[in-house]
Amino acid sequence: MAAAYDLAVVGSGPGGYAAALTAARRGARVGLIEREQWGGVCLNIGCIPTKAMLAVAALLRRVQRAGAMGVRIEGARLDYPAVLARNERIVGSLRRGLTDLLRHEGVELLAGSAAFDDAHHLTVTRQGGSQRLEASRIILATGARPSAGPWAFDERRLLSYRGLLSLTEVPRSLLIIGGGAMGCEFASCFAAFGASVTLVEQQPQLLPAEDPDATRWLARRFEADGVAVRAGTSVQHLSTSSDGVEARLSDGQAVRAERCLISVGQRPNLEGLRLEAAGVAAQGGIQVDAFLRTSQPHIAAIGDCLEGHGLAHWASAEGTLAARNFFESPPQTLDAELVPHCTFSDPEVASVGARQDAAAGLRVGRFSFAALGKSACDDETDGFVKLLVDPATEQVRGATIVGAHASSLIHYAALALQHGLTAKQLARTITAHPTLPEAITEAAAHLYGESLCVAGRRSAPVRS
Repeated sequence: MAAAYDLAVVGSGPGGYAAALTAARRGARVGLIEREQWGGVCLNIGCIPTKAMLAVAALLRRVQRAGAMGVRIEGARLDYPAVLARNERIVGSLRRGLTDLLRHEGVELLAGSAAFDDAHHLTVTRQGGSQRLEASRIILATGARPSAGPWAFDERRLLSYRGLLSLTEVPRSLLIIGGGAMGCEFASCFAAFGASVTLVEQQPQLLPAEDPDATRWLARRFEADGVAVRAGTSVQHLSTSSDGVEARLSDGQAVRAERCLISVGQRPNLEGLRLEAAGVAAQGGIQVDAFLRTSQPHIAAIGDCLEGHGLAHWASAEGTLAARNFFESPPQTLDAELVPHCTFSDPEVASVGARQDAAAGLRVGRFSFAALGKSACDDETDGFVKLLVDPATEQVRGATIVGAHASSLIHYAALALQHGLTAKQLARTITAHPTLPEAITEAAAHLYGESLCVAGRRSAPVRS
């Protein structure tokens, strides 16, 4: 007899476990299905291990610049096996914490691969057997896998991020195809580790969806750090040999490297689910409505199995929302404009809401970290804050931040967008001195000529 659940969740990444916890805390019997490792790609071979490595890269750069702050460090070197061992400890600890939390909240963990028998029944198969279950509601959170574009991964010379993270030593040279967030993060990381890095992006700028002001700053910093940036260029031919790879670019240049990371996008994990047996429509990714419901109203889909996704925190928000929509009414929607985008390169690039001011007719408030006392004290003066403001309502419509801790600072702007705050409200917010958040209030104050750090326009004199 099939086990019966109020909700079955397929995939235990950030979206899947958020959905499972949300439903379980509302008294539902929840089965969470995972075919690989609990926590999905993000925890095990994505967000967490890469950010752990980027923290090491940032420390290396700090050590290299320590002399400018009066600290002499001799003989510092990268111990890459120790870096990988640290990654394993971090991932292992977080994975144990996650599974303990899920069990504590009453979520039943079902290891194996899920496939639909019909719209309410799934079979979970693993080594040694299978289990059939019945679910009143189902959430699909199966994620995505890296796409190789016109090439094929061999995970020796032509690597996905999985292959790159599994290397036991830093390559002497690394070609990265794709200048999106992942490509930029790995370029920043491995350049700090000592690899000679070439980064190729076919669009005119790195991070094509971001503000051009931000990407120009990032490209300049990459070049200063030894990363060869080839934007507006595509790979026409890519070949491998016993000692490396060779790429012929559209500008006529040839690039040779020991390894190549292909970072050109992802493909939703739909194979093996038998969506047709459940009557779930998919084209590229699973198709959903504004409430995240598929063509079957009792089945929702979230995260990277929807085409064009790619953010763990977006998937988490969708997982929580999809579960709430099943157990609460009326159903709610999620505004994609409120989702922050962060690239953890050096410098970091973060944005939320509108990213370009000219086409939208928005006012711009700017502030440079070079004018900020805390940034000078930390020797981290690269970058800026840019706020985009509706001239009619003065509400904040978007923000871009480039610099140290941009991924944390952007949440001040995200909060402003979420709650409809005006630039004047931000400008009049008291931020402690000296701190980095002062840059947010200063960028807002700049709109009114009231910045305390940079020159502004004068108002008419007050008459007594």
